[in-house]
Amino acid sequence: MRRDFQMPDIGEGIAEVEIIEWHIGIGDKIQPDQIVATIQTDKSVVEMPTPLGGTVVFLGAEAGDLLAVGSMLISVETETNAMAEARPGADSDSPSPPVHTSEVLLGARDAVVEPAFPAGDHATIRVKAAPSVRRLAVERGVNLATIHATGPGGRVTRDDVLEAAAGPTTGLPADAGALVEPARSIPTRRPAGPLESGEDDEHVPLRGLRRQIAKKMVESWRNVPHIIDYREVDASRLIEFRQALREAWPEYATVLTYVPLLVKVSAIALRRHPLMNASFDEEASEYVLHRRIHIGIATATSDGLLVPVVRDADRKSILELAVELGELVELARSRKATQEQLTGGTYTVNNLGSIGTSMGTPIIRTPEVGITGFGRITERAVARDGVPVVRPIMMLSSVGDHRLLDGDTLGSFTATLVSLLENPYQLLAELV
Repeated sequence: MRRDFQMPDIGEGIAEVEIIEWHIGIGDKIQPDQIVATIQTDKSVVEMPTPLGGTVVFLGAEAGDLLAVGSMLISVETETNAMAEARPGADSDSPSPPVHTSEVLLGARDAVVEPAFPAGDHATIRVKAAPSVRRLAVERGVNLATIHATGPGGRVTRDDVLEAAAGPTTGLPADAGALVEPARSIPTRRPAGPLESGEDDEHVPLRGLRRQIAKKMVESWRNVPHIIDYREVDASRLIEFRQALREAWPEYATVLTYVPLLVKVSAIALRRHPLMNASFDEEASEYVLHRRIHIGIATATSDGLLVPVVRDADRKSILELAVELGELVELARSRKATQEQLTGGTYTVNNLGSIGTSMGTPIIRTPEVGITGFGRITERAVARDGVPVVRPIMMLSSVGDHRLLDGDTLGSFTATLVSLLENPYQLLAELV
């Protein structure tokens, strides 16, 4: 009996996923709850199990393809059907087993997993390659199964295909003759060395997290009128305060970075200026004032920016924030953070200093109405009582949604941030 398993909604409110890697192939026997694929959503990388058991007869997409939620992920042939066919002398009058409504005839979709070349020694090998690379292989007449893959995880790259198409002797693409200029009386300057296949432009489709970031940033920049308040902060006492904390709790020194201090300061400022801790609903023409303060931390990963969220940041001590932030950032960078850990923020903090940036302009993460970017601390000459002195200066960029926030509201909030950063011992008042 043929049974199908559709790509489920894994609770992230997504419409499609990207197949990163298959752990099975056509003809493999699998057990219920076996991991069959690694998939990537807009926020995380997930290992996908299936409740089915049997022989795999269909895979719904190639590695690197997008697959819509609800589309067929895999189909298997169960032992039930084979046993029924092998049973001798079966009564032709006996009723046939019921057919499940979830079963469908896939028809032409099966062609997706058939080899593009005649059966041979390599016909059963499932090659890892992006759809664009597969198309290039067909165009150049190259069998993917015969190529030495150099990409990550044994994936065939565009350069691998071009090198195979060029043959073992020339080192040039198959159509390199079209690139050779006719002889001229005056020699023309050409790049040193032979043309390399790697010089061809590569067309890379947006996938997973990167695609979601692009969509959200364009949506925010297009729809939200940003107002920005740039300020200078004398970080002398902030440096001193952090050093005092690290000396008092040396066992927490590695996690007592500036980030937990920035989060704590932001949380207190949000509590004093509640309009900054809001969400804007354009469709309903209303805004929501959040009574709890959940701060997202912009975190760079190899795939793009993720924002893990610290809940009730105003109610936690600096040490609690330091430990929790260390765990959340590590989970985000390894793409192991859960959906709950990556959603629900009411305000975002961006530590621009972690990437060596002194000042930037963060873009609001809708439906939030504000974000602050904290720059790298650098020594600068500033005037104090008419005298030039050198001080450690931090630049901050406080950004607000002008549909809800006016300049005075944003300015008042930013002034509170500056006051707390320049006088961090005020944080002790939050303990009593």
